[in-house]
Amino acid sequence: MNTPTPSPRLRDAAVVLPLVGLFLLMPPVITLFVRPAEVAGVPLIVAYLFGVWLALIGCAALLGRRFAPEVAPDVAPDPGRSAASDPAAAPDPEGAGRPREPGRKRGPAA
Repeated sequence: MNTPTPSPRLRDAAVVLPLVGLFLLMPPVITLFVRPAEVAGVPLIVAYLFGVWLALIGCAALLGRRFAPEVAPDVAPDPGRSAASDPAAAPDPEGAGRPREPGRKRGPAA
């Protein structure tokens, strides 16, 4: 399968994102937000921590989306075919939905 390689800038961004997150969550940076202030009734440090956390998740999701290869489906699903018509999905009449015993084969005993 021939998958395109991501651009060097995209790879660099994927390397830098955890480092930026690490820097923003280090105690010397966090202590800058230890103030008796509140944001919408939430202490400033809590708002900062959750804001950084949310921003890191959002950036990682965007980067992951850019890394994911765009794959077109090979075969469109047949709208006339249902799970009931699929012989592989049919229940085992012998086992009636129970898991098979190890070493036991399907079909009549010989």
